[in-house]
Amino acid sequence: MKSYFTLTGLLLLLGLSTIAAVEPLVSSSGSRDDAVHVTIIYDNYQANTDLETDWGFACLVEYQGKQLLFDAGRDPELYKKNVSLLDIHIKEIPSLFISHEHGDHTAGIPWIIEINPSVLCYLPASYAEQLKASGLLPPNSKSVKKPSHLYGPFYSTGDDFVAFREQGLVIKTDYGGVLITGCGHPGVVAMVRVAEKELGIKIHTVIGGLHLMSTSEEDVELIAANLKEMGVKQICPTHCTGDKSIAAIKASFGDGYIMGGTGKEIIIQ
Repeated sequence: MKSYFTLTGLLLLLGLSTIAAVEPLVSSSGSRDDAVHVTIIYDNYQANTDLETDWGFACLVEYQGKQLLFDAGRDPELYKKNVSLLDIHIKEIPSLFISHEHGDHTAGIPWIIEINPSVLCYLPASYAEQLKASGLLPPNSKSVKKPSHLYGPFYSTGDDFVAFREQGLVIKTDYGGVLITGCGHPGVVAMVRVAEKELGIKIHTVIGGLHLMSTSEEDVELIAANLKEMGVKQICPTHCTGDKSIAAIKASFGDGYIMGGTGKEIIIQ
């Protein structure tokens, strides 16, 4: 799978190699059956010291008995190792949702398909076109361009954004929606807006990379304010958000801030 970043130089420049989080893991004890569970498999921050970190993102989403894999990290071997340590059974998960084509989100795709040949891959239309042209399109895949319902509680924002072709995953609950982003290249505000206007789902929680590494603190504060005005109550900014931007978002959201990191289980209820 082609990588679109020269990662080592980028990480050294930004001071964002791998960082261990000090916040304890969220406990699942006492959680209701209707809680959304998001387990971070792959991240460049660390919540569980038994798991390895690396630049990239992937997670497992579970809600109302339905499961979905989101993205697939940068290093297939590290992804496999973390999946094993987290006791995630890839063969039993029916679908894989890929946010965009960058190599730090896609490297584990061949292994997932090898382990689970029937897995349905939901691909952003732009990436599906690239894979088809190169003869690498997974045999069991669906191209997603417009905001749409996938199955069960899962929806896509589609990838039809002007700034960048990336899709976000939306989990619809009785109390609103959860948006998961790979990198948030189109802009998290734009992605929340699509979920609300096109899917009719008001987002209360955002999880994932927000691509704010080079964004000024003033602009990050404005983004946080816009999200809060739109009804977002909780946010877990991780992966490519950037340390300074994460700090600014944490200050803005206060108790609504959720620390990310590999191995973190986020429970929303």
